[in-house]
Parts: sequence; C-alpha cells; structure tokens
Amino acid sequence: MLTDKEFLSFINDKSLDGSLEENLNKIIDEEMEKSEEEMDAELIEYCLDKLSKLEAETPATEEKKGNGDSNGKHIKLKLKKVIAVAAAIAVFLVGTLSVSAVVFDVNLFDGIVELYNDYIRINFDKTDDKADEYQLLGTELAKELADNGFNEVLLPEAFFSEYYEIQKMEYDVTEVVVTANITFNYENKHGYINISKYSMNEIVPDVEFLNVTSNIEELTIGNTTVYCFMQDDATAITYRDGLFIYFIQIPLSLDDAIEFAKTIK
Repeated sequence: MLTDKEFLSFINDKSLDGSLEENLNKIIDEEMEKSEEEMDAELIEYCLDKLSKLEAETPATEEKKGNGDSNGKHIKLKLKKVIAVAAAIAVFLVGTLSVSAVVFDVNLFDGIVELYNDYIRINFDKTDDKADEYQLLGTELAKELADNGFNEVLLPEAFFSEYYEIQKMEYDVTEVVVTANITFNYENKHGYINISKYSMNEIVPDVEFLNVTSNIEELTIGNTTVYCFMQDDATAITYRDGLFIYFIQIPLSLDDAIEFAKTIK
C-alpha cells in the first residue's frame, strides 16, 4: 500500500483543493473510469483505507450528505480487492505449473464464458442461478459451514463419501464477502474447495481461471449451471448459487470430475 508521504506527493501533483474525503472520493472515481490494466490498485486501496478510517471517526448520529453514489462505488471498489484475492488463489493453485498457451475451440456460452489464449473468464455477475432446495444441510460439514455464515450449502454428494477426507477449514471475513477454504485429500492427493458468499447480488463478480488446458464442459443440474475444465493435471468445477460462488479443484480426470459434479444437490 502507498505510504502517507507518497500519497501527499500525489495530492500535490494533482493540485486537488477539496476536503480530504472529497479528494479521496475524486481519486477513486477517476481510477474507476480507467481500464483494469491502467487502474492503480494500491492507490485505490489506500483511499479506501483512509475513507474507512474517516467513517469510523464520524459520530453515528451525524448524517452524511451528498454521498449517495459514492457509497455504492466504494462497495464495488472493495470488491476489486476481493476479485484480486480470487485471482491470487487461482494463481496459487496452479502457480507451480507452466502457463499453457492453448487456443480453445469452444463457443461462448450465452456470453457468460469468455475464452482467451491461456485463461477463461466466467461472468457470474450475469447469471442468477439459485437452487430450489439443499439436500445436504443435515451433514456435519453443512452444520460447520452454517455456524460460520454459510446457511445454504450446494456441494457434490460424492464429496461426503469415505474417500474424501477434510484436512483443514479456514474462513476469511471482509465487509463484502465471507470465504470458506476447505483442503481435502482424495487417494493421497490434495484437493481444494473455495466458497465465497457475497453480501449483495450487485457485487457478485466475474472470475478468471488460469492454466486451462481443456475444453469447457457445461452441465445443468437443477437450476444450476456448472462449468468443468482441466487446469493441467487437476479438474476445476465452478458454479454460482445465489450469492455464493463455488470453486472446486479436484485430482480427477475431466470425465470423472463431471460424474462427481453431477451429484451436486
């Protein structure tokens, strides 16, 4: 993150003459207008941090004026950090593997999936999948997740068999998203489940996946669209359910992982 000295130097160069809060909002708005490649994530993070501290210092009874649009933008800007974390997770999962320059022969799925040379983007923000029922809520895992804010769990029933052993569960909580990270073993190989629950529909993001080395298989399971694809020697399974986005990386072939995904309920 930027230092206070670096930020003051930036402010002086910009010749901003408003209040600190106004200047911070203006900088954020300007960065939001830029493309993702040009956007300064460190600057945005610094401004958000300063705004959060200003808000914390504001008495609860004091009514804020003229801030209607900015609050919504700040929520979305915080989401940029969430998306960066999600991307970092994807990089971590395949970071020890070389990037594959594969040209895919797959059509776009209703504009939801975008295909590039070495990664794909799934626009979960353009979908509204939501299951009618959740059949695994009585399991110990579902109860553990419910105690940590995940009241609706939509996972493959096959995961609850004796062949899958949970090694570790960790949680991360921010203002806009709660994340559960589950590490498991299957036949002495590690797998990974990431469940992200967003605070509102408007901030459910698109997600990028690196090192995709196969075509993308699309399944429809009830009301849920599930995407399966290889990431080098493991298969990724991902889908949205309401405010939840699921990502599973499992040490199975693509065909076996598809059968695994068909047990989602």
